[in-house]
Amino acid sequence: MGLRRARFEEAPKKPMREGPLTQEEERRLARLWRVNSDEKALGRLVSAHMGLVIRIALEFRHSGPPMEDLIQEGNLGLTIAARRFDPNRRTRLATYATYWIRACMLEHVVRSHGPVRIGTTRSQRKIFFGLGRARRKLECEGETADAEHLASVLGVEQGDIEAMTPRLTGRDISLDAPRGFDDRRPMAASLAEDAMTPEEMIAGIQEDDHRRAQVYEGLKVLDPRERAIIRARHMRQRPATLACLGKKFGISRERVRQLELRAKAKLRQFVDVDGTLANLPLEC
Repeated sequence: MGLRRARFEEAPKKPMREGPLTQEEERRLARLWRVNSDEKALGRLVSAHMGLVIRIALEFRHSGPPMEDLIQEGNLGLTIAARRFDPNRRTRLATYATYWIRACMLEHVVRSHGPVRIGTTRSQRKIFFGLGRARRKLECEGETADAEHLASVLGVEQGDIEAMTPRLTGRDISLDAPRGFDDRRPMAASLAEDAMTPEEMIAGIQEDDHRRAQVYEGLKVLDPRERAIIRARHMRQRPATLACLGKKFGISRERVRQLELRAKAKLRQFVDVDGTLANLPLEC
């Protein structure tokens, strides 16, 4: 009798079952994690919902990325959900985690499509995941799968369909890839540039220098006060105010303004009699 009691007392405790969790077990494990940061409790919550990750990953099996990658992203979403799950709410962890699992998988699918990021808006994501299905539906019904009909089926703007379709049906090309078998220059060499060519930059610099030289020559036709006003108002990093110049010359602000306008008229007449440089900038 004593031997049996000893064996009974030394018998190991029954391990926690590895199947689905009841709502009470789920809440107890969530409290252990939130209150005591119990890693084992968090791991049990995650492992009990691995089947949910696999089921959701099957929904994305034709989206491009391998199933292993989808499951890995889903596990990340599940872990985030388990860490944030509030056991005091009536919602089960599976319901809460479904959002995070799908969000992580969706992000991975969009990110893996190519080096150019697409699907950044709700409308673009609907097109990204539903364009092929909508096209097949229209073709089965005998309808034309044009942008207008596709937009109606997906509930998006026609402009979004027209903008996304080439990006989804095209393929990515490296800018370093050769242009052809006989042309080994990179693809980047054939792209148009909005920037000025070196010749245009040099021509612009020379034109600015010519104008600046004309302005300095034109200053010689002004009287000393007009010249001082033009230099103070247009040829300094910090232009002087009318009030400051009026105080300096002992005249009113209005008189300074009149002298400035008269000096500008003289300069423009000197620089270009025909008026083609009427908008000549005087800042130098």
